[in-house]
Amino acid sequence: MGQRLSCRAGHENGFFRAIELGELETLISLLETNPSLIHQTSPHTRDSALHFAAAHGHIEILSLLLERYAINPDEANGKKQTPLMLAAMHGKISCVQKLVEVGANILLFDSVGRRTCLHYAAYYGHSDCLKAILSAAHSSPIAVSWGYARFVNIRDGKGATPLHLAARRRRAECVHILLQNGALACASTCRYGFPGSTALHLAARGGSLDCIRELLAWGADRLHTDSAGYGHASHFFIS
Repeated sequence: MGQRLSCRAGHENGFFRAIELGELETLISLLETNPSLIHQTSPHTRDSALHFAAAHGHIEILSLLLERYAINPDEANGKKQTPLMLAAMHGKISCVQKLVEVGANILLFDSVGRRTCLHYAAYYGHSDCLKAILSAAHSSPIAVSWGYARFVNIRDGKGATPLHLAARRRRAECVHILLQNGALACASTCRYGFPGSTALHLAARGGSLDCIRELLAWGADRLHTDSAGYGHASHFFIS
């Protein structure tokens, strides 16, 4: 699920290299010389200038692209990932906040695992980004029409919610934040892990006692059985 934008295209192309290194003046000069560069994308992943700025956390460049060049904050790369998804993936909180501020759609899904920016923040353990996205969901017209509780428990292509991903990846702080915001502790997956796995099963498989304690404190059912026949967390700690 990871993605590095310090790819060959970033080094071979002066335009993307300037963004990658945060060289604002160089970027402005390149765009003044050749304005069509603003529409250029990297050859393999089809990342745009906005994707590069978001992933590398260069807020001045991101703001320039959004404000001076009116770039669509929801433009998608070859995997249908938005700049907001990449900012959340890489933990670039200032870019997450800026994209949310200009109205980036927090409900879009990628084409890799059908995951949203909330899934990305939870999976990679960026609690500050998680909080910013959840905060935006309270006021975003799109999220409001969808329903806040539904958004917090949004499922990816394998039926995993952000809580499932955070628990499996041992992200205890993210688990806590999600539970505080209405994540369902007893929700089961469809195809992620063993079908029927709860966040407690996944935390146990990941060996995270902190996540297990957090989930139990919020009422996770220790006797729930998944498709492999496992119930409470102690099954996964038996050698």
